[in-house]
Amino acid sequence: MPFGDRIPIISLGGSPPALSGGDEHAGTRLLNRPRALLTGVFCAFAAFLPVVGVVAPKGTVVLLLLVAVLAVPIHWWTHRRFPVPDLRIAIALSVLVVWCAIASAWSEDSVRSLVLALRVAVIFTAGLLLIPIVAALDDAARKRIGLWLIAGFGLSLALVAVETGLDYPMLRIFKTAETGKEAVWFNRGAVALALLVWPVTALLWARGLGWKALALPAALGVASLFLESAAATLCLAAGVITVLLALCHRRAGLAITVAAGVLVFVAMPFAAREMHNNGWHQADWLAASAQHRVEIWDFSVQRMAEKPLLGWGFDGSRHMGSLYPDPGDTGRGIAALHPHNAPLQIMLELGAVGAVIVLALLWFIAMRLDDVSGRSRTFGQVLFVAALAVGSVAYGTWQNWWLALLLSTVLLVSLTSVTGKGNSRTLVWSGPLGSDSFMRRF
Repeated sequence: MPFGDRIPIISLGGSPPALSGGDEHAGTRLLNRPRALLTGVFCAFAAFLPVVGVVAPKGTVVLLLLVAVLAVPIHWWTHRRFPVPDLRIAIALSVLVVWCAIASAWSEDSVRSLVLALRVAVIFTAGLLLIPIVAALDDAARKRIGLWLIAGFGLSLALVAVETGLDYPMLRIFKTAETGKEAVWFNRGAVALALLVWPVTALLWARGLGWKALALPAALGVASLFLESAAATLCLAAGVITVLLALCHRRAGLAITVAAGVLVFVAMPFAAREMHNNGWHQADWLAASAQHRVEIWDFSVQRMAEKPLLGWGFDGSRHMGSLYPDPGDTGRGIAALHPHNAPLQIMLELGAVGAVIVLALLWFIAMRLDDVSGRSRTFGQVLFVAALAVGSVAYGTWQNWWLALLLSTVLLVSLTSVTGKGNSRTLVWSGPLGSDSFMRRF
């Protein structure tokens, strides 16, 4: 993963002992072995993630954890230390998980909520450990991984094209749906493609296509209109707008990420009430699912006002249906398993305390992205805004597959970026304060 340009080199002191020719070759082979294994692990990860994300999105959890289980021991084999993640982001995530566990105490089902908090902690830990491991890879490894990503992404696009073009011959074996509603089978898969397209675009840009690489997300945005996934379309639209603005000025990306992170929390409760008051939940020009979301969001805002400081408890939104069983104005149930809106769900379940923690986390991530050099910074910021866009209209915030997909996509942006580390004997890992503060040469 590319990081900031300010990379102090720490001298280990003294001169290394002289090695004979045979000992030197043996040492080189010993060092290259774990590097080759690590590259192979991430090549497989890059190839399988797009396919798994499209066909079986919940499998992203297994894939991410499997990569962590394989990569962390190999990293230890090489360095005799565990990877050190960004300290600020790690602390913010830890505080968030701890608050989720504490807030489980006043949830309707405390045990279930606590178990969910533990699962979220495992996924976060896997991502935090993998990011500094990725930082150790040199450009030769990243180029190989990039090729496998292109192959995997191309295969996933081919699968979607074949399935939709031939009336879903493979998916019909495993799934059922109303006639004419089969496109919903790719609802989550379309969002996975809408996120994964950004590391692929970053890779194509770095390979010399430049602005032409933006044709890929633009074309995918048009195709998403036929997959009945408004979230995917919004993700791609937000990403394209962000990348165009971010490329105009060096500081534009930071301004956009900070503004997006703050606005979704500050503006969403007011926007939800205004949309409902203006009758959007009954507007014929909105899809039925969008109308329903307006009702759910307004209901969530009303419940937030009842417990503004501590919220209803972690994962408490899934129990709102039993607490408030009455339907809304249109007869639809207004208490869903989750609000389909990350800012509202966080404020509903974790209260103002949880919202402040998440805002701090988003701030640290935005600042960290701004330290990244080159176009990797731009596409990292694009992914940040695109993920916020999807999280504001779809899915439950704590759904494990969603969290795993986000972290996996972040890893791919890191894995496919060029760092300038052409020397395979140079290892870089993420420093405890976020910048690349350590470099070791063998």
